[in-house]
Amino acid sequence: MMKHQTLKRLGFTTLFACCLGLVGCDDSNDHEQVVVQPEKPVDHRNQQFLNAKAGDVLEVKIAELNPSQGAIGYDQIYYKLGRWQGDAQRNTWQKDDANQFKYLKNTIGKKFSDYCEDMGGVSGKDFANIFALESAKLNDATTFECEKPLGSEVASLKTVVIGYDGNLYLTDGHHTITSLLELPDGGKNLKVFVRVVANYSDLKTADEFWAKMVANGQAWLKNGANNTITYQQLSKNLGLKSSSNPSGMENNDYRSLVYFTRNIGYSKVEGAADFAEFLWEDWFHKQIEKGLVPALSEFHLDVKQYAIEDILAETSIKKTLLLSGSATGYQAAVARYSILMGSTQPTDIIYNDKTAQSMGALAISETRDSDDFNDLVRTDVKKDGTPRSGGKIWYAIKYQKCGIPQDQLSRACWGWQ
Repeated sequence: MMKHQTLKRLGFTTLFACCLGLVGCDDSNDHEQVVVQPEKPVDHRNQQFLNAKAGDVLEVKIAELNPSQGAIGYDQIYYKLGRWQGDAQRNTWQKDDANQFKYLKNTIGKKFSDYCEDMGGVSGKDFANIFALESAKLNDATTFECEKPLGSEVASLKTVVIGYDGNLYLTDGHHTITSLLELPDGGKNLKVFVRVVANYSDLKTADEFWAKMVANGQAWLKNGANNTITYQQLSKNLGLKSSSNPSGMENNDYRSLVYFTRNIGYSKVEGAADFAEFLWEDWFHKQIEKGLVPALSEFHLDVKQYAIEDILAETSIKKTLLLSGSATGYQAAVARYSILMGSTQPTDIIYNDKTAQSMGALAISETRDSDDFNDLVRTDVKKDGTPRSGGKIWYAIKYQKCGIPQDQLSRACWGWQ
């Protein structure tokens, strides 16, 4: 009896051990060992551009491009938007088809010509008539033609790098792309062509990537006030900062000023460093600190504070390099800073190892005689009443004040009824 109870207890213990997995309870010799494979790490990088290499041409949407600089010059953008959006209903030449067509080619036509050039298509082909010009849209490639297929002239394309995350980062073209983004027939889905200059997708972290970008001169980590920022403080996307685009890029007035001094105080040198205009801007601030030139705040540039007539008042440069005419208008500001650029010696340092000569500083004689300077604030109507291209600053200020000429009020603001 005692032996039987002991066996029962042993059987129960064995059964309990089987349930707990403490001993093997399957008397089969045909065991199969399950091998658990480790999961492959998930690659969170954007896969679309990982294999792109330097020299490749990519067709992408504007929304796929990310900024690598802290600010843009809004007035440069306003110039483009003011010029490109001509008024098909403008009554100045409504009864004169030839002059109306010329006006529209100088404005709307210029938009397509610039787009073709910047996208590697050399230039836009002429439109057959007013109707074709008025009907053309950037976001409908069947409505306009370029001299060559887009992407053909590789050297003309804006440049990008492939980031550590596989995304595209502009190293040149923030102003051009933003101008296209802000157009009614542009926008974030507009197709653009860009050229790859480097692929950094092998870098593991954002810190490594941005350190390399800065070291290679492919990023400009300063804000609109020329103060140093971190890459985390860069805008999240392209475009003017506004209530509808709160993560857009902020304004830098001095960056616009440098643009307006082009071919007056300096010329763009072939193979110039990325962000060359910002290098000049940084130099401007140093000259202000030395008391060699007034800060822009001393000029009358703000449409909310000054009358358009005051901002667009004409200035000329005498042989003595003294100014005549307005001393406070936008053209006067361009004159003062251009003369300063032209007064440099070829070996003068502008930024780090960049000299005035390598940065394209022009001789003062060229500054004084430049049509680019003399035409900055001119209207788009000649004395004989025929159309012409207006001045860059004229378009910029008119657009900033008046917006697109599309109704009676805005047309009156532009100067036609």
